[in-house]
Amino acid sequence: MISHFPAAGLADRQGHFREVRRLSELETPRHATAEGPWIALSRELGSGGGDLARLLGEALGWRVYDREILSAVAEEMHNDAFALERFDEKGVRAVGEYIVPFILQDDPGQALVLVGLRHVIQRIGREGKAVVVGRGANFVLNPAGGLRVRAVGAPAERAEALARAKGLAVSEARRRIAESDTAQRAFVRQAFQREIEDPAGYDLVLSPLALGLPAAAAAILAAARTKLGL
Repeated sequence: MISHFPAAGLADRQGHFREVRRLSELETPRHATAEGPWIALSRELGSGGGDLARLLGEALGWRVYDREILSAVAEEMHNDAFALERFDEKGVRAVGEYIVPFILQDDPGQALVLVGLRHVIQRIGREGKAVVVGRGANFVLNPAGGLRVRAVGAPAERAEALARAKGLAVSEARRRIAESDTAQRAFVRQAFQREIEDPAGYDLVLSPLALGLPAAAAAILAAARTKLGL
């Protein structure tokens, strides 16, 4: 089969990908404008993290940023949020980053999206009074400015909770959870060269399903008030 991709164009694309990828992996400056207060809430699918973020936002009177983050990245890049869906907390195959832009002209590539993602999260961190859901915010922001939380749960319990919430068969919920866990793990490795399960990336790891949402929220609020002087 004969390739129809221009060799020179592909080489240029590879060079551009490596350079922007390098910029996206640069360590976030720790001497930048003061951040916070914020709560960065990493969550496993089905753990109750979304509801937990809403409770925290209501209790503190803070804005909750979840899907809004992707929209803000799209706006910063003058792109459509739908075009960025394939990058949202998902790892990508490197070969796809070289080839996809030749097929989809509006596709920016993961490296550029990661640069935009860092800018948006850093801006949210500087504005403060925010609950930031996922997107590796705990690896981007200065730990001194906020509280880094990880919401987890046993896979079987998460599958049952997701099945109830979405009206799914438990088998389908298990499949979605396994797919999400794999995608988030790959995303954090590619974007931040970290392991999403590494406890060193968090101040607090808890299970909302085991504790119950009110107790989980109370624990997080107590930790935030102690650390951040709220």
